[in-house]
Amino acid sequence: MKYIREILNKFKWHPNYEFSKVQVIYIDRLSESRENFVFGDEIEEIGHKFLFLKHGKMIPLHRIIQIQYNGETVWRKKLS
Repeated sequence: MKYIREILNKFKWHPNYEFSKVQVIYIDRLSESRENFVFGDEIEEIGHKFLFLKHGKMIPLHRIIQIQYNGETVWRKKLS
């Protein structure tokens, strides 16, 4: 999960990027579609095992399946 954290931290802290343009797609067991997403401006903290969102929700990093920046996929989990 370290790689996911590195990607997200790059977009959050590098001056050439706008974190609000990041979209994180993850497996959501409570959603009918089984997937959900959040944008970078909803993320409060990038932890070692979780994304902590501003409204209190936590997303486990192992459930992240795709990261997009400005509509372009920059990382995708290899699903077996």
